[in-house]
Amino acid sequence: MDQFKRRQFLLGGVAAGTAATLGTEYARRERAKERQAVIDAYAAEFYDPEDIIQAAVTGDTRMVEEFQAIQAAAAFPPPPVPYNRTISKRLILLSRLATQQYITGRNDPSYDGNLQRLLDYEPSLDKYRLVTTFRGQERQVNDNIELQVPQAVIDDPTLLDDPTALEETLSQTQDAIRTGVTAAVQVGRRIEVFYGFLLESDDDSILVFRGTQRTAEWVGNIYAVQQPYLDPTTGESLGNIHTGFRRIANSIINPLVVEAVQQINPNKPCYVSGHSLGAALATVLALDMALAVPALRPNLQVYVYASPRVGNSEFVRSYAQILPNSFRITNLADPIPTMPPTRLRAEFVHVGEEWSFLSQAGDILPNHIVDTYRRAVNAEAESNQPREFPIAGIT
Repeated sequence: MDQFKRRQFLLGGVAAGTAATLGTEYARRERAKERQAVIDAYAAEFYDPEDIIQAAVTGDTRMVEEFQAIQAAAAFPPPPVPYNRTISKRLILLSRLATQQYITGRNDPSYDGNLQRLLDYEPSLDKYRLVTTFRGQERQVNDNIELQVPQAVIDDPTLLDDPTALEETLSQTQDAIRTGVTAAVQVGRRIEVFYGFLLESDDDSILVFRGTQRTAEWVGNIYAVQQPYLDPTTGESLGNIHTGFRRIANSIINPLVVEAVQQINPNKPCYVSGHSLGAALATVLALDMALAVPALRPNLQVYVYASPRVGNSEFVRSYAQILPNSFRITNLADPIPTMPPTRLRAEFVHVGEEWSFLSQAGDILPNHIVDTYRRAVNAEAESNQPREFPIAGIT
């Protein structure tokens, strides 16, 4: 009987507590409704629904106008040295070779970076000596394979998701492997890949960086986070730039570009170039070189192809003062130069005087690849003059 009364008392307490909680929640909701009603009544005195509809309808137009104003305010001034078609044809060829260098090195461990071994090498480049190649680490994951895996690994499934941890576990003891069980795993390793090269002849020097080849690099192109670009000598901010491009330039490319250019004659023209990701790297690294090696600065010229946006308006203005001889070659049907958007988390605008052409092949890849740019540049289709394109059906 006592147990029944205790149970009744406990259940009664739970019910009372539940009722109190529900009552409090009900009161909170009622107060929220009252506050919202006051806000709605206040808003109705000042806002006409037609104004809200009009704002929504015209929002896209205003946004386009805002983007255009941002881009116009950051317009790159005409370079003092004119665009050189002969140089541009050479640089786009070398951008193609940089891509082939990467592909060859990734698939042939014995390849040493020699440009003469590449498919599109031309004898006109024989006058250049290869000063250095730029390399970086890239993770390569092999296909699934079956291994005798230690029981400890099977008991800890998280290790199967981390090839590096798995390799370390496997190497600890052969006995453990022999007594383990069979499992399908992925084994990964880091390999060195080519990011570009530095050439020098009696006439000039050329640095070229390769384009985007991997999914992770494409993601990096659109991950629109910025950080300040700081003058290495004064610590002064020259504007904000894309964090991903800065990270690759800082932590992946070896040897450091600023160290490499100490080997060339600073009194000759030095061209810095690249396609796609390589264009973004060329933009950032050319500025690094100009600030770190002042003797080289007057002779630096930047030619980039299919470049994404690299920094904000302040960065563009600083860049124009330090590296005025900068050119950006763009296929108007290529979406990559429109990334990152003019304004997303931050503002992004282009560096360099634009020289454009139109080659519409119906999809992202054929509109973007280096071969498309090479054909256009060789045909001298690029121009820095405004163009008016007809729009079918609109008079």
